[in-house]
Amino acid sequence: MRVLFVPREDGRRVFGGDVVQMEATARELRAEGVAVEIAPAERALETDFDIVHLWTSLHLPDVLARHLDVLDPVRERVRVALSPIWAPHHTLRWMHAARRWLFESRPDRGELDIANARDILERIARRSVDLTVDGVTLTAWTAHPSTAACRGVLARIDTILPNSWMELAAIFTYLGDFCDHAVVPNAVDAAIFASGDASAVPEELRSAPFALMSARFDARKQQDFVLLALKHTEYPLVFVGDATDPEIFARFRDLGAKRKASVYYYPAIPQQQLRHLYAAARVHLLPSLFESPGLSSLEALLADTAIVVGNLGFESEYFGEAAYYCDPCDAWSILRATQRAWNRYELDATLRSSARTRIVEEFTWARAADATRRAYERALEG
Repeated sequence: MRVLFVPREDGRRVFGGDVVQMEATARELRAEGVAVEIAPAERALETDFDIVHLWTSLHLPDVLARHLDVLDPVRERVRVALSPIWAPHHTLRWMHAARRWLFESRPDRGELDIANARDILERIARRSVDLTVDGVTLTAWTAHPSTAACRGVLARIDTILPNSWMELAAIFTYLGDFCDHAVVPNAVDAAIFASGDASAVPEELRSAPFALMSARFDARKQQDFVLLALKHTEYPLVFVGDATDPEIFARFRDLGAKRKASVYYYPAIPQQQLRHLYAAARVHLLPSLFESPGLSSLEALLADTAIVVGNLGFESEYFGEAAYYCDPCDAWSILRATQRAWNRYELDATLRSSARTRIVEEFTWARAADATRRAYERALEG
């Protein structure tokens, strides 16, 4: 079997969990004897492949449509698979506008906190405000304009490989059933993340426990809103990730400068170093607008860190009772979940231990690659 992986176009510049999944899956498939090449879609016009696997999120249907257009001349002999990495997109679009409204409500946005922004934050938490984006009035449930384009992409795909049954159900519910499917679990390298050394973190982080958020800065991860929710907590906050969204990073920087307790920022760092931060952190935060499930949450839990995650995506299929869930549009919900995770750290040791055992057994790259290969074989038989 010959397989072409077509990466996200900005994957080298904007690192994310999809890149980790693609590269780890390629490694494991090669170990199983599958010939995998990572290259742009045009490569399929030069070399014979059995499968072309697209790794661009379904949230970018225009990019996917261009890839599929490139593949048109060879579609009779090639099956196309897609890792959709998708969730209902209406909340993301609305919440991006809501945060902009929030941070523009005061001349000095660094002074914002839960108390002086209560009225706006309550309306955001209740989804009781309509917002205008590009001349269109949005509610929190307004369908995203790319919905039709997403359906058009799915109609041209042979098989989709979502990371959870919950993701598959959401695709069926919001977009429809257009093609074959197989669930391929996300995974983590247990050998790396279960072996962190808490004493190997930067010196400034050794004096007190801290809460950590490891994720690139973007509208979905919303570090600006997370920092606002936790501004008056007393423990240090550590953020790791590329500042890929300048607007969100600027808000984060302004808020951090006005926080009494320490805020530390480090650009994206290699996994071999990141594992030490996980091992030293008491709580890891990823209250994103959606995740499936969020690789950094899996990595942190392996390091015996309590995790706080959102409740709008598919995290619960992976973490069950081992995570603290919050509404990522509700600042108080983020605050409460973080405080509970922090205060119950010792009490929840058994839950985390059981979750780590499940991760090591079920969410491995070898199992993910095996599920991927079986999906390819079924696609080729169809």
